Amino acid sequence: MQRVAVIGLGPIGAACARVVLAESDMKLVALYDVDPAKHGMSADDFTDGQAEVAGDPLDIEQKKVPNVSATLEAALSADPDVAIVTASSRFDELAPMFHILLDHRVSIVSSCEQLAWPWYAHRELADRLDLAARDAGCVVLGTGANPGFVMDALPVMLATVVRRVARVRCTRRVDASVRRSALQKKIGATMAVNEFRDLADRGEVGHVGLVESVAMLAAGLGCHVAAGSVEQVIEPVLAEEPTPSAMGLIRPGEVGGIHQIARWQDDRLAIELDLTMAVGIRDAKDRIEIDGPVPLTLRIPGATPGDSGTIAALLNQTRQIDRIAPGLKTMIDVPPAGSRQRSPC
Repeated sequence: MQRVAVIGLGPIGAACARVVLAESDMKLVALYDVDPAKHGMSADDFTDGQAEVAGDPLDIEQKKVPNVSATLEAALSADPDVAIVTASSRFDELAPMFHILLDHRVSIVSSCEQLAWPWYAHRELADRLDLAARDAGCVVLGTGANPGFVMDALPVMLATVVRRVARVRCTRRVDASVRRSALQKKIGATMAVNEFRDLADRGEVGHVGLVESVAMLAAGLGCHVAAGSVEQVIEPVLAEEPTPSAMGLIRPGEVGGIHQIARWQDDRLAIELDLTMAVGIRDAKDRIEIDGPVPLTLRIPGATPGDSGTIAALLNQTRQIDRIAPGLKTMIDVPPAGSRQRSPC
């Protein structure tokens, strides 16, 4: 049975904790968050209601639930095998914590968006972490719905049946009204346009990980994306009518979300990732177009679920961590995890 710690107890982390409690082949042994207000709390205090985020009803009756540790060291004293880390989108912010976990021989599965392909923005930090993971005999893996699947690992897998790829275009349209309030805040819901543009210029609003998805996708198709070579544009999506959101009413002319595009190309391959996340968006979908000798298109009506999809990816990858060679890995390095049942079929 895997001994699992969950680090970072926002909506995704709390839902992961509740899912681990429901699994028969996993044991939740530790919880940690940097927020002092959560220290000492029972998981029951903040995991109630997370079944909706996780995507299904969960049975955790008669399970022993740990309290939230006041320090990372205290959480690690429970001797976990794997830590599910959902504490930040920024790789450089989490790298020191990752090294502490590896010092304790704890493997890491994380939703940190920049961890999807950390060499793009933080090559030296990534190389040091890879060496530390190998020395510890542990795995460090970034995963999630996006990045980690929809606009990077999935098109790489589709390209398996295309002999030569000249261009990949991925379009993702997400109705943010069904997503958690933290995401609605991150995409600028209810902001004035000027405020949105100021925050976008400082990198404080928008989707983190799109350039990392470009780099991963290119690597999966045999190309290298140099740091700083991805062109990225972020524009606000404006509400055309009064639209309710978790952040309050979005008035006409106020920001309802983002339209974000990342582009890269060399003389062999062109990649464009086109992401729209907005409250009340119509025609939610994922679409992957691969141009080659025989073009290939995949369309997912309604779009791949972001929150429950990320939770599932974290849990499914945690379950297969022992099948992965030690080191800093990405979703194009590891075998397909699938969704393995708690008991044999």
